[in-house]
Amino acid sequence: MEKQLLAPELWVERYGAELYGFALRRVHTADCSEELVQETLLSALSALDSYRGEASERTWLFVILRRKIIDHYRREARSPLVPLGEADEETQYFYSENGHWREEQYPRAWNMPADDVLAQQELSEALQLCQEKLPARHGAVFTMRFVDELSAEEICQELGLTPSNYWVLVHRAKLHLRKCLEKNWFGQHRAA
Repeated sequence: MEKQLLAPELWVERYGAELYGFALRRVHTADCSEELVQETLLSALSALDSYRGEASERTWLFVILRRKIIDHYRREARSPLVPLGEADEETQYFYSENGHWREEQYPRAWNMPADDVLAQQELSEALQLCQEKLPARHGAVFTMRFVDELSAEEICQELGLTPSNYWVLVHRAKLHLRKCLEKNWFGQHRAA
């Protein structure tokens, strides 16, 4: 197999929008996405000599970007955990003293037909806004698990988490997202 020639002068034109969109779906802020793409392109430029040509230019750039995003998640995961008082408030919101769901917090049906494209788009936008509001650690773990579809073991290894800490973060992220979606979207789409 012949080594593919790289064309760094065309990277932004060829792959810039796609790299940016990929990063934005994972980190949810334009500034951070732009920064990650810039870091990716700079890293690729400095690694031109190490490019072995085993993957396409595009694939190679995406591999670098994925590593940059994971590095970003690691930095985010170092942020402090949710203060105990906030976690207690969260638990009290959903659970009664005996550890069961509060009746008013039981999942309820919502009136969105599965083929309602506009409602699906609205839900997607609401979910993205709610993900942006997650605490940094929760957001990193949630995105790695449910967007990038990494295994629990991979996430624990990448972020230096214990399995129990990982599951607590996933659980809290889901609770935060549920509360946010109920407040900002489900209330408009509940079944009568």
